[in-house]
Amino acid sequence: MSTTRLKTFAPRLALAALLLAGIACQTVLPSTANGPEPRGTREPGVTIAPVPTEAGGSDPTAEADPTTSPVSDSFLGGPEFSYNDDGVRYCLYEPGAAVAQMPDDVVNLPEPTPYPLPDLPANTAVDAATTEQQLQVFQELWEAVRDNYVYTDYNGVDWDATGEKYRALIEGGLAPEDFSMSMARMIYELGDEHSGYQDPETVAEEDARLAGNNDYVGIGVLVQAVLETRSGVISHVFDGSPALEAGLRSHDVIVAVGGEPVVDEEGMLRTDKIRGPEGTDVNITVQRPGFDTPVDLTITRRRITGAATIDYCIVPGTRIGYIYLPSFDDETFPRQVRDALEAMSASERLEGLVIDNRMNGGGSSSVAHPILSYFVDGEQGAFISRNESDPLDLNGRDIEGSLSLPLVVMVDNDTASYGEIFSGVLKNAGRAVIVGRNTLGNVERLWGFNFDDGSRAWIASETFLPAGASRDQAGVWEETGIVPDYSVPTRWDLFSEANDPALAQAVEVLLQQ
Repeated sequence: MSTTRLKTFAPRLALAALLLAGIACQTVLPSTANGPEPRGTREPGVTIAPVPTEAGGSDPTAEADPTTSPVSDSFLGGPEFSYNDDGVRYCLYEPGAAVAQMPDDVVNLPEPTPYPLPDLPANTAVDAATTEQQLQVFQELWEAVRDNYVYTDYNGVDWDATGEKYRALIEGGLAPEDFSMSMARMIYELGDEHSGYQDPETVAEEDARLAGNNDYVGIGVLVQAVLETRSGVISHVFDGSPALEAGLRSHDVIVAVGGEPVVDEEGMLRTDKIRGPEGTDVNITVQRPGFDTPVDLTITRRRITGAATIDYCIVPGTRIGYIYLPSFDDETFPRQVRDALEAMSASERLEGLVIDNRMNGGGSSSVAHPILSYFVDGEQGAFISRNESDPLDLNGRDIEGSLSLPLVVMVDNDTASYGEIFSGVLKNAGRAVIVGRNTLGNVERLWGFNFDDGSRAWIASETFLPAGASRDQAGVWEETGIVPDYSVPTRWDLFSEANDPALAQAVEVLLQQ
């Protein structure tokens, strides 16, 4: 069964991590098996270990002012949140404030070293019915690549020989987990760092996330691996979560869980260490960028349900808004972005908007296209497959002046897939200035193929042709990525919202317009 979307696999992650994580990129959702179609205060249960107060921070035992902040997080350092008369948060960054200075190894970013493919698993005796089902899934997966992969040379891979190798492996017997790893490995041999295979558990979790129906037990954060330090940086905190009640914010770094690194030696993010049975405690060590002393927290796990929430704020002293898009993997996001635009314009219309795509690894066209239509109208390019062309034609929807609002879009090396398409379209249409670092360059659109065992493959089946480009330039952004107009080296774990160098540049650009 099939679907389409833009999803992406981060190139520096180990294959094992890719197997367990949802793919984030540009995709069209699956449909049928017969063919592809596009598609506060501190709360009880939080214990804070005493630590010295950092310079510029306040007394960690001080009570929060409920009129300025929903959480008392000064024990981690930095300013607390405040709100305008319409209930919209003020950004922590203030124009003219000091910004973070990125170290040389971030400014001069080296090429990432990909992890090697893991060894093929050893054969295991399984029953004949298991092998038969595995062979059926394998055959359908292999044929999906053969018939739909956008690169007809398969990136130099002999796809027939690859199929024979994995068929023989399966015929020798594979445990279910080894079969899933083998199918992921087979797709990974294509080398496009975009296509991939998901086991049934990952598929179910991804589908729930897309519908805004997250349902798991943990502390309520989205975390991305920082391989350089074997830590995990928080990219999003869920509303009403134990993490929010503990004062955690985006950019905070989880240094350790239970005294151990949150990223293992193979580069795999150990989310299993943060999740666990409901009502149990997890001990984490957290550091806020700009403050030298880590803080030890004991947080009680709870069930996290519902959609992730879009973070937005107004830059103090301006009519410039900021919206952070962590992904395009949640179909409630278009409504949330619309609500954010309306809330920030409740008393007076915005004069500029910063859209933060720096951690946006992509997602579904059903999420990205509606949000894009708030800012641009008409045909913006096309997705090109082996035999067809599918125009990206948007019906613009003006939300409080959004179709003419001056825009800055922030991107980084972690921006991928639909995060890149979204950013590149706005730049190509003359609607946005791009600030940050070059994006990843993973902009094929993936078709999803669902199999009878509940697993799914995402196969790169189309490249993107920007509006105004000649046909032979299809896939040009795959080669170049999205190139910023203002190059500002950043790394999410090395700055906070208050001293964000890219946000400072983005605000400066809008103030000068």
